Amino acid sequence: MKTINSLFLSLAALFILSACEDDADKYYLSSLTENELIASTNNIVLTEDIAQKNVLSLAWTDRTLAINNPDFKPTNLLKTSIQVALNEDFSGTIVESTETSLSKTYNGAELNIVTNNLGVEANVATKFYFRLKGTTGNNIEPAYSNVEVITITPYELDMRFASMLDQNGTDTGMSLFSVNTDGVYKGFVGVNAWYNFLIKEANGTIWRNDNETGMPFLLTTAGDWKCWFPGVGGCYYITIDTNNKQWNGIQIPTLNVSGDIDATMEFNQTSRKWTATFNANAAGSMTIQISGTGKLYDHTCANPNDNGGYDIDDTKAKDTPMAFSGSSTALNLGETAGDITVNVPQAGECTLSIDLSNPQQWTVSVEEGSAEPEPEPEEGQYLYLPGIGQGSDWTYDHKIEVYYKEEQKYAGIVDVNSQWGSYAMTLFSSGDAWDTSKMYTIANDDSESTAENGTLVNESAKNIPAPAAGLYLFDVSLKELTYKTYAVGNNIYCYYGIEGDNNLYPIATTGTAGEYSGTITLSQDSNWGIKFYIKDDWTGAYGGSNGKLYYNSNEGIPLTAGTYTITVNLIDGTYSASNK
Repeated sequence: MKTINSLFLSLAALFILSACEDDADKYYLSSLTENELIASTNNIVLTEDIAQKNVLSLAWTDRTLAINNPDFKPTNLLKTSIQVALNEDFSGTIVESTETSLSKTYNGAELNIVTNNLGVEANVATKFYFRLKGTTGNNIEPAYSNVEVITITPYELDMRFASMLDQNGTDTGMSLFSVNTDGVYKGFVGVNAWYNFLIKEANGTIWRNDNETGMPFLLTTAGDWKCWFPGVGGCYYITIDTNNKQWNGIQIPTLNVSGDIDATMEFNQTSRKWTATFNANAAGSMTIQISGTGKLYDHTCANPNDNGGYDIDDTKAKDTPMAFSGSSTALNLGETAGDITVNVPQAGECTLSIDLSNPQQWTVSVEEGSAEPEPEPEEGQYLYLPGIGQGSDWTYDHKIEVYYKEEQKYAGIVDVNSQWGSYAMTLFSSGDAWDTSKMYTIANDDSESTAENGTLVNESAKNIPAPAAGLYLFDVSLKELTYKTYAVGNNIYCYYGIEGDNNLYPIATTGTAGEYSGTITLSQDSNWGIKFYIKDDWTGAYGGSNGKLYYNSNEGIPLTAGTYTITVNLIDGTYSASNK
C-alpha cells in the first residue's frame, strides 16, 4: 500500500520545451511532463456506513511554468484535472474533475458516485484507473501523470432520495422521496421566507434555478443560480420534477383537526412537525380528519421586474386543498380528508403530532402532556440589543431579525427606553455567553458614530449611543459593520399597490407601542399588493402575507377591491386585514 507520507521522497518532475514564436523574439514555454501521482490505498470496499468518511486521498507535486527570458512573466495558465476510467488507456467514458490544489480526498459517497457514473455493477470489485491531466493552453498537448490502479467495490445508489442543500452546498438534513424512482421527488420542508437552496440527487447531480431565463421554479444543472422560495416562510410540500425541469411548492399556513378532536395545528420549522394540544375526555381510540388549504407556487406565479429578472407574485398562488388519509403510521396526502384512527394514551392534556420529517413515511400520534416548546432560534436568526430597554439589567428582550442572511443584514422595530443611554449588539440571547466574537459595539476612539448611524467593531469596546425614548427602526449590517436608526412617529403609511396611485395613506397609532390601525379603501384590486412604510418618504418598507410582515420585502400583501380595517404591529411583525 502506498502512502502520502512518501510523496515528496518519490515525486520527480521532467520538463520539455515547446516553442512560442513572434516576429521579433523567440521565447520558450515549459510544458508539462509526467509527474507522479500517489494514492493512499489500492483497494476499497464501499458501504453506506462509511459514506461520509474519507476513503481515498490522491496527491501530486506542484508544477511551474518556466520562460527562458526572465523579464517575461506569463500568467498562470495551468489547469489540473483528475481523470478516472475503466480502461488503462483511458478509452471510453472518463469522469473528470478540475482541481485547484495538490491533493484530492474522496469520502465514500463521492467515490461511489464516480463509480456509478462509470456504469459499473454494484457490489462487484472493479479496477479503476486514476491519472492527473495538466494543460497550459489550448495549443499545447496535455501532459499526464502515471496511472494509479485502485480496486473499488461500490454499493448501489438509492435514487429514490434527493437532498436539499443550502445556497452554500451544505446538506440541510431535509430530503425528498421519489416513489417510482423516476426523477420526480416530493416531500415536506420547513424554510424561511426567500430561502435559497439546491437539490442534489444520489448520483451527485445538482439542480439549481435556470439562469438563462431567470424564471423562478425552472430547473437546470448548469450555471450558479440557486432556487428560492417565495417571501412566505413555514411549511412547504415541494415537488422537484427533473424530467420536465421545473419545481413547485405548496405553502401550508395551518392544518385543522376535526372529528373526535377539534384543534388547529401549528408547524415547527426545525422538526417539521405539526402539533396541537387538546384535552381528552378518556383514553382510547379516536377518529380524526386533518385538512387545510395551501397556496401553490410555480412558474406561473412569476412576474418580470424592472431589473430584467422575475419576482414571485403571491396573488397568483393557487388555493390548493391539502388533506391526509390512511393510517396513523402511513399517512397519505391528497385533497380529501379521510378517517384516521389514533390512540389517546390518557384522559386530560395530550398533544397530537404529525411528523413529516421522513419523506418516505408520514405519521400521526398522540402523546401525554403538552407539546414541546419551540427550540431555541439558531444562532444568527436574531441580533439582540441589551441595554436598549428600560431596567437596571441589560436584558435580552429586545431583538431584530435577519432579513438578508447572506449579507448579514438585520432590521426591526424597537421600543427604545435605555436607562443607560447606550447599548450593545450581540448574537447571543442571554448574558451567560459574552463572547466578544459575537458582540458588536463602536471603537473606543470613535467620535463620529451617533444614535442615528455609525460604524461597528466586532469586539467589546465602547457602547453604542442610544436614541431618545421612542419607537425606532433599526437597520444593521454585520458584514459592512454599519447601523442606522429611523424614528417612527404617530403614523405609518400604506401604499395601495394600484397602478397610477403613488400616494401614501396614513394609518394612526393605537397608543400601544408599535401598533397602528385604520381603514383603507381600494378602488380596484391591488396590482402589486399593499405595503407599509414608516415615513411618507418611502423609508422602511414592509410587505408580507398570511398575517406576517417582512422587512424590505419585494412582495406586497395581496388584497382585492374593497374597504378594509387594517391593524399592524411593527414590533411583532404581524398584520390583519378584515373586509368591511
